[in-house]
Amino acid sequence: MRLVVQEGPGELCLNYTWLPTWLGINSKFKKDMEDHLKGQIVGLTLDEVGLEKAHRLVIDYICSKNPGIEGLYDYLDALKFVSLK
Repeated sequence: MRLVVQEGPGELCLNYTWLPTWLGINSKFKKDMEDHLKGQIVGLTLDEVGLEKAHRLVIDYICSKNPGIEGLYDYLDALKFVSLK
């Protein structure tokens, strides 16, 4: 699982339910992140490489806005090892 998932053909969605609660419920933060990242994510291929790049862009943004949280990058990146069956 990644922080960005494909919802439909050509459509990506932030997988906000897996974010820490204080981020997942912060609609302003999510909107600011979407506005900031839209230009970098639009046009990515929706294959493994493109989805991984989008995942890392989201993590980089979150970490840049929360520099005092040690281990946040690893915590968020570890979501890629979670799968739902």
